[in-house]
Amino acid sequence: MKNKLSNKSEHQRARLLAYLYANNSISTIEARSILDILAPAPRIKELREVGHKIVTHWSIENTPLGTHKVARYVLLVGVN
Repeated sequence: MKNKLSNKSEHQRARLLAYLYANNSISTIEARSILDILAPAPRIKELREVGHKIVTHWSIENTPLGTHKVARYVLLVGVN
């Protein structure tokens, strides 16, 4: 059995921020499949509210069932 990740908001924010620092960006689909964060937009909003500079770019991404327009969140490091 796989280890269960916590669904608490603070744990989701921590996973998301760590991923952004390591990879610079993440899409909605990636957040769902890699981090098990089904609704990343609220977590991104909360990270922005505490001062993280994160911009949204729209991208087209494929899944096994089709093509979707999704948000890609990009962390701006060193920007005031």
